[in-house]
Amino acid sequence: TTLFIIFLFLPFFLFLSSCRYDESLKQALELHSPQLAAGAEYVGSETCAVCHEKQIKEFKLSTHQRISIPLEGVAVEGCEMCHGPGSLHAESEGKKPMITLKKDSTMCFACHMDKKAEFNLPFHHPVKEGKMDCTSCHSAHGEEVRPWTGTSLNDINQACFNCHKEQRGPFVFEHEAIREGCTTCHAVHGSIHDKMLIERDSNLCLKCHTQMNYPT
Repeated sequence: TTLFIIFLFLPFFLFLSSCRYDESLKQALELHSPQLAAGAEYVGSETCAVCHEKQIKEFKLSTHQRISIPLEGVAVEGCEMCHGPGSLHAESEGKKPMITLKKDSTMCFACHMDKKAEFNLPFHHPVKEGKMDCTSCHSAHGEEVRPWTGTSLNDINQACFNCHKEQRGPFVFEHEAIREGCTTCHAVHGSIHDKMLIERDSNLCLKCHTQMNYPT
C-alpha cells in the first residue's frame, strides 16, 4: 500500500520540484542580468582557478560543486552559478567586480526559497535585517559536514558557538542533547516558537524525557 501511494504521487512531487527549480533558475539569471547586459560571458571555473586556486580547491569538496544550471548552448556551473559570468572580471584582472555576496543573501535565496520563507517566521536569525548573512554559518565553497547542508563546522555545533559562546561550556551538569547538536532543539533558520525551538513548551522536552513521574 505504501509503495502504491508513493508511485501514485511521485509524478506530482516531481512536477512541483521542476516548477521550483525553474523559478530558482529564473531568479538566479535575473541577478546575473547586469553583467550579461554589460557584455560578460560565462567562462568556466578553470578561468577562475588562475587567480583563485585556494577557493577552487575547497569548492571541489563542496555541495555546490555537484550542481549545474543547464541553459541553451551553455551550462552555468561552478563559480559562475552564484558569482555570475566572469569574462569581464578575468579580462580586467579582477578590477571589474562580479556579484558581491557579502552581507547579502539574495543570491542564496534565488535557489533556497524554503529558507527565505523560514527567515520570515516570527522568531529567526536576523538575516533579513542585514545583521548577518548565510555565510555567517555556511561556507558556499567549503566541504560539508552533513550531506547537502553546506555547513562549515569544525564540530557539530561550531557554527552556533561562533556567536553563542556562553553555550559552549564546559558545564558541571551537561545537557546531553547538546552532543547531538543544537538543531536537536532549535530550528536554526526560523520558527513560530520562542527561542527558535522546534516544539513549544514541554512538548519538546517530553520527546526525550518520557518518564511520567518526573517531579516538575
